[in-house]
Amino acid sequence: MAWPLGDPVAGAVVLVLVGVLAGVANTLAGGGSFVVLPILIGLGLTPGVANATSRIGVLAHGSAAALTFARAGALPGPLVLRVAPMMCVGALGGAWLATRLDDALLRPLFGVILVVWALLLLVRPGRFLKPPAEPRAPGLVAQLVALLIGVYGGFLQAGVGFPLMALFVSLLGYPTLQANAAKVTVVFIYTLLAMGVFAAAGQVAWREGAILAAGMVLGGVLGARLQLRVGPGLVRWAMVVMVAISGAALLL
Repeated sequence: MAWPLGDPVAGAVVLVLVGVLAGVANTLAGGGSFVVLPILIGLGLTPGVANATSRIGVLAHGSAAALTFARAGALPGPLVLRVAPMMCVGALGGAWLATRLDDALLRPLFGVILVVWALLLLVRPGRFLKPPAEPRAPGLVAQLVALLIGVYGGFLQAGVGFPLMALFVSLLGYPTLQANAAKVTVVFIYTLLAMGVFAAAGQVAWREGAILAAGMVLGGVLGARLQLRVGPGLVRWAMVVMVAISGAALLL
C-alpha cells in the first residue's frame, strides 16, 4: 500500500477519518462507500482489492450500528428475517462475480456504475422517502427486489443503502428509523457471506481494512445514537444531503 506522503501514520489517520465519516453516513442514510472506495484505490489498492477490503469496515460498522439499534428496541427483527435470505443468495453471486473480473475491467465498470448512481440519486432523491400508509409484509416482488439488491451489494456495495431504504420505506411502508435499522442489519448479514468469498479469492488487504474498520465502528455508533436522539426526521435530511454529496462527488 502506498501511504500518502510515504508516511504510514498519515495513511492510517486518513483511513480512520474516512471510516468515521463513512460509518456515520451509512448509518444515517447510505453512500459511505462512495468515499471509502476511491480513497482505498487512491492509497494504492487495486479496484478489486479495494472493493473487497472495504467490506471489513462494513462488517465493523454494521455490527456496531445494529447492536445500538437493537438495544434501543428500534430493530424490526421479522422484516430482517424475511428479506435477509434472498439478499444473502444474491450477495454470494455478486461477490463471486466480482472476484472473477479483471481489474482492467473493474476500474471502468465501477466508474460507470458510480456515475449512474450519481445521476439517479440527484434526479429525484425524494423517491426514497415516501412510504405507503401502512407497513406490509415482503411479498414476491419485494423478495425479488431484495435478491437483486443483494447481487449488487455483493458485487460493489457502494450506494446499496439507497435501494434498501427505497425497498423498506417506499415499497414496504416501514418508518424511516426502523427501515434504517433493518438496512444496516441485513447489510451486515450478507456481508459476512460475501467477505468469505473475497477472502477465499485472496483479495482482502487485512491491515488497511482493520484500520478502516476502527473508524467505521466509531462512526456507526455515533450515527445510530445521533439518529435515536434526534428522531426519524434526521434520516430524511441525511438521505437528501448524502444523495447530493455522493452524486456531486462522483460526477466531479
